[in-house]
Amino acid sequence: DQSQRMPKLVEALQAERVVGVAAGESHSLAITATGKAFGWGIGGGTPTLLSAEELQSLLTLLQQFFVLGPDAEFTFEANPDRFTPEKQDVLSEAGVNRISLGIQSFDDNFLTLLERTHSAAEAEQVYRQTRERFENVSIDLIFALPGQTAEHWEHSLERAISWQPAHISTYALTFEKGTSFWGQREKGTLAQVADDLETHMYERVMAVLPAAGLQPYEISNFARPGRESRHNQIYWTGKPFYAFGPGAAAFVGNRRSVNHRSPFTWMKRLEQDESPVDLVDDLSPEERARELFAVGLRRVQGVDLSDILARTGCDMAALLRSDLQRFEELNWLEKTSSGYRLTRAGRLYADSIAADVI
Repeated sequence: DQSQRMPKLVEALQAERVVGVAAGESHSLAITATGKAFGWGIGGGTPTLLSAEELQSLLTLLQQFFVLGPDAEFTFEANPDRFTPEKQDVLSEAGVNRISLGIQSFDDNFLTLLERTHSAAEAEQVYRQTRERFENVSIDLIFALPGQTAEHWEHSLERAISWQPAHISTYALTFEKGTSFWGQREKGTLAQVADDLETHMYERVMAVLPAAGLQPYEISNFARPGRESRHNQIYWTGKPFYAFGPGAAAFVGNRRSVNHRSPFTWMKRLEQDESPVDLVDDLSPEERARELFAVGLRRVQGVDLSDILARTGCDMAALLRSDLQRFEELNWLEKTSSGYRLTRAGRLYADSIAADVI
């Protein structure tokens, strides 16, 4: 019964914070030296299911524990389904200043394939309502969908641009083991698009969005000037962050901790005053350096080797000498005044580079 689950979710979040404080976690997500947060992000889709009253309780809880710093970004990720004007008003009044909408597709058939519960018409209606309340609205789109053509994706990009969002994120559909997509592909009931078609679709993203004023600042993210997501850049620059909720991953002091993915197990542990953390990974300086390099490459400006050296004590130019030479020869990487960045061609191979580096 959702009417019972949602209040318990908010209660569990409060309990998680109390358990965390008891364990010595006395700071919040992206805390500045003044003790104020410069970024909050609420995501995962679940918050959209909360009623306006429950959403207000969640936001009040956040404000009790954390204080936003001046000019902070407060992002709320929402699915179009059930994201009513009433809920949007609650967010606006609470200080949320950036909305990320999971549009995914403008085609009802593909939305069904993606197991989304909203229609294309509903998505557009919610987007228009959201823009009446927030200037900074981002939309997410997925490409390389089974059965999708290059022409279809071109029309999708044109439609996205016509909406004039402040930010667009585009992601190729991935087939992860354990998901329904993976199972259907293995059974032969779902066909993955050809690699050359996926490449063409991404190349069109890199051409079409910048021409419309949405500049790339990360492999999958394009923004109008000043609308780059500060929340996401915390991850790409390797800054510490705390996280709360089922499946939430935090990274502080070279330690990555991940909560149990099951909402029920997560809540049960907290009800018993137990930590909801399911996985802890302490990184060595070299592991941390390799991760900073791989993740940092996703940013268009690339990575600063002196910054990695200062933070980990690792000289990546020496550590990765043969790999860097190979990537340069393949025209995947190029040198900058401070380090390395992906070439335009190299953006297509970012995952391969990351796998080799890590």
